[in-house]
Amino acid sequence: MLKKLINGELSLRDTFWMFGFLGLPTITLVVRILGKMLVRRLNSQSILAYLLSLKIDHEFSTSILVVLYLSALGFFVFYVIALILGTWRSSAEYNHSLWFRHLSRIFMVLMLFLAVKCVFNL
Repeated sequence: MLKKLINGELSLRDTFWMFGFLGLPTITLVVRILGKMLVRRLNSQSILAYLLSLKIDHEFSTSILVVLYLSALGFFVFYVIALILGTWRSSAEYNHSLWFRHLSRIFMVLMLFLAVKCVFNL
């Protein structure tokens, strides 16, 4: 399904509403929740400092949370790139309205900017 999204083979309606309007906030919310849980566990210590510390007695649940957060963050970055490519390509194939073609691109860029800002606290 993501391959079709990246190649722009899905309709603009499906790309924008299903993957952009519904999928992007959901993934953003998951990454934010995992990030908040991780901040509480690490007591404001960075992930890199946690991973590089020489303590052998790391809590297993904290280590799992770090792996989950980094995996979700990696998927978020991949999803954002796939969504931009898919929206751009499917809107290029949209022939019904020039307005919808350009509005979908503008709104997708705005939504992606807000999602990245929300995840990375910019």
